[in-house]
Amino acid sequence: MILLFALSFAQGSVINYQKFDKLDQAIVKIPLSNPSTLGKIIDNDFAILEINENNVIIFSTIQEIKWLEAQNLNPKILFDDYSEMMGWKENPELLDDFHSYSELTSELQDIASTYPSIAKIYNLGSSVQGRTIWGLKITDYPDIEENEAEVRICGCHHGNELMSVELPLMLAWLLVENYESDPNIQDLVDEREIWIIPLVNPDGREMTSRYNANGVDLNRDYGYMWGGEGGSPSPFSQPETKVIRNHAIDNNFVFSLSFHTSGDVVNYIWNYKGDPVADNEVVAALSEQYGSHNNYWVVEGYDWYQTRGDTNDFSYGCRGDIDWTIEVQNSDIPQAWDYNRDAILEIIDAADIGLKGVITDFNTGLPVAATIWVEEVYWPCFTDPKIGDYHKPLFPGSYNVIVRANGYQEQTHQVVISEGVTTELDVSLSPEDNFYAEQVTLCNFYDPYGYPNNFQNNPTEAISALGPPEGICASLGKGGYIILDMGEEGIIIDHEDSVDFKIYEEGGSDDSYDVYLSSNWTGPWTYLGLATGTTEFDLNDFSIDQAQFIKIVDDNDGDAYETNPGVDIDAIQHIIPFVNNPPLIPEIDGPKSVNQGVEYNFSFSTTDPESDAVYYYIIWDDGYIESWIGPNNSGEKINVSHTWVNKGIHTIKAKAKDIYNEESKFAEFEIEIPRSKFESRMFFSRFFEHYLNFFPKLRNILDSLK
Repeated sequence: MILLFALSFAQGSVINYQKFDKLDQAIVKIPLSNPSTLGKIIDNDFAILEINENNVIIFSTIQEIKWLEAQNLNPKILFDDYSEMMGWKENPELLDDFHSYSELTSELQDIASTYPSIAKIYNLGSSVQGRTIWGLKITDYPDIEENEAEVRICGCHHGNELMSVELPLMLAWLLVENYESDPNIQDLVDEREIWIIPLVNPDGREMTSRYNANGVDLNRDYGYMWGGEGGSPSPFSQPETKVIRNHAIDNNFVFSLSFHTSGDVVNYIWNYKGDPVADNEVVAALSEQYGSHNNYWVVEGYDWYQTRGDTNDFSYGCRGDIDWTIEVQNSDIPQAWDYNRDAILEIIDAADIGLKGVITDFNTGLPVAATIWVEEVYWPCFTDPKIGDYHKPLFPGSYNVIVRANGYQEQTHQVVISEGVTTELDVSLSPEDNFYAEQVTLCNFYDPYGYPNNFQNNPTEAISALGPPEGICASLGKGGYIILDMGEEGIIIDHEDSVDFKIYEEGGSDDSYDVYLSSNWTGPWTYLGLATGTTEFDLNDFSIDQAQFIKIVDDNDGDAYETNPGVDIDAIQHIIPFVNNPPLIPEIDGPKSVNQGVEYNFSFSTTDPESDAVYYYIIWDDGYIESWIGPNNSGEKINVSHTWVNKGIHTIKAKAKDIYNEESKFAEFEIEIPRSKFESRMFFSRFFEHYLNFFPKLRNILDSLK
């Protein structure tokens, strides 16, 4: 691999500690002559700058250097600090090439004000010290959501990695300044939503520090397989990582690029383990494509060195967003931009490959918050609830696509993806009482092994706890935990005198686990107690009326080294009490006028709200009754014939019932058997005769009243 910076000198074996009494963090080289050395470095949470086959380069305080010496790891100080390594200490004017926080803010505001039709600046939230984390949205209609693939470009999780600010900023200027003149740029802007967040860690940038103002490495603070590295006290403990999380929840990114320094690396997921991701075919190909522009080393993150709680793994693990770490040089801005410009544009362009569509409600046509699963590439992507659009990158081939949404019937479709063409699959979902956990908020599966921690005995994935029970589980490991989001449509509520939700625990043995509920993913949490195996819960037994988030913690019992250790979570179901409604009043159709003694067909149909089978009860108005014909499908027409003997007007009555004996009201339908002309004349003759007989009597009554 390529070294990320030149090592300008080699220190002797004796370190002059007096010189470094006030040293914050030196740049230290440690030889990897012993196979266990790298494991000790990672397990003891040193911030790694670079690894090659011979050495690891780390940040280290004097106290840590003493510990390294005590472990016989032969540390050698290369530079007193990062500024010395980068040449900024001796030549501070080099820093003038890079944007400070205030300079960056001014440029982003300048872009938004100069190009308001395609660029808008957003305040995404604040840092520890109250600095705004800016997001610049570049698209043809930046004020609204559109059915377009979304891409995110981030910079400067580490405040001393100055080049990581410059490349996103240069991308922003490239897009807006060339929109009118370059058809390719115009197509990208018109057909994508491009979010540029150049400075995730503004406090660290002001201090030229790797860490934020709380001394936390933000790229170890994310919640997917968080491991307590980089000084992070808990998942998403810092306001900056909460900002990125919240923004990712609001925007369903297809691809993301996270820029870092110093180096020449295309780092792809996973970072916490060595197993390939479900989308590995697309991930590996696009990674090689990126590296082809600059000869960067293309590597799966774990194979470089393991990290836990980083941006990439959160993006993919929780949101289905394929996110890369791109390590670039920390000097010579034009050269760094030249190495990365075309590669960035190609990633943005590729965000629309494969499958896309819109998911809507069958009855209303409104967008639905749904999850799209592809059986052959089993990792979810999410619709934008404002538009209902989704985008799943796939290479050419045949796929089975499953569409799931809380409150709707699941649907499966077969699609064929062709070369160079985006396949569209729009789906309308019919309502149904179907409510399951829809996304992973955070998780931490315990791994008992030392470095390389590769979850050798636990290959399960957190997403296996989503959707309906299917026998595929997320094993939390001994003492591990997971927080799942039921979604706004799947919020668990307290139903009177009824079970409210169910945890499906599988895996061949009944494991025990603690259960907590909250309306907020950060808590406070209500403890529901220790459960064992598949368990049902009634909120009426606890001091909580509703909850959107559920936290499950393994009871820390059992063998951490067994296969799929800890509790095995298959699904979480919000149970809706069964409420049966009667069928609708039937519709009757047939001739309005019939002949005496002739058999005629009449149709009867109704719809049951629960789509249950139905029966019909028919009264023919001549003393004959058809008693409960069925069962028949809801909405299906049936034909029944009848013959009348008596002439005149008759009323057909019909009602319906479902399989639970809930009955509708009667429907009525009138028919007439006309009299003959002779019978009509005889009727009027008798009426007229009766009238004439009655008239003298009426005259006598009127005369008596005078």
